Amino acid sequence: MHSFIENTGKVLSFSIYWEDSSYDGGDKFYTLNFFLSDSTIEIKEIAEQNSGRYAFPMLLKRQKLAKSPILTHCPGMSLRTENYYEPEDLTCGSSVVVYGRNCLIYNCDDFTKAWFTKNLSLTQNPVQLKKPAPNLIYQAVPKHTGYGTEEDSMNGVLSLNPKAPKKDMKKVFK
Repeated sequence: MHSFIENTGKVLSFSIYWEDSSYDGGDKFYTLNFFLSDSTIEIKEIAEQNSGRYAFPMLLKRQKLAKSPILTHCPGMSLRTENYYEPEDLTCGSSVVVYGRNCLIYNCDDFTKAWFTKNLSLTQNPVQLKKPAPNLIYQAVPKHTGYGTEEDSMNGVLSLNPKAPKKDMKKVFK
């Protein structure tokens, strides 16, 4: 009870990375939150806009995470005890196995770094990830063909349904 009251609201936050090797996989980034009050873990997905994936808000809801879970048809029937992740297991550069997914811890926030130096005398050094090359393809603007004005041709390049160029009404009335 003393530990619960003392650590209420204190959360160790880590950035983790999972390299999904399935057919539609890829590099997936998550935030792992370790709650000091009851030693539970939650893992939230960092959703990227326009990635083509359905954004699942949580990979793991708040619960204790076993290092090697005992998977049975009836979870209450297991007689073996499980070892759960503790703060000393969560260091930058180490891996966390989340039900078969091997996730790499590559960074943590400032509060977590301060908490590790104060309580466990460990320094958390971020791990540099190899970044994939950006998937940008340069498309040169085609030359003017001679039909219409250059403004018309550029309008056709910039949008699928080109709009008619605006006329200078002062020039038309003169």
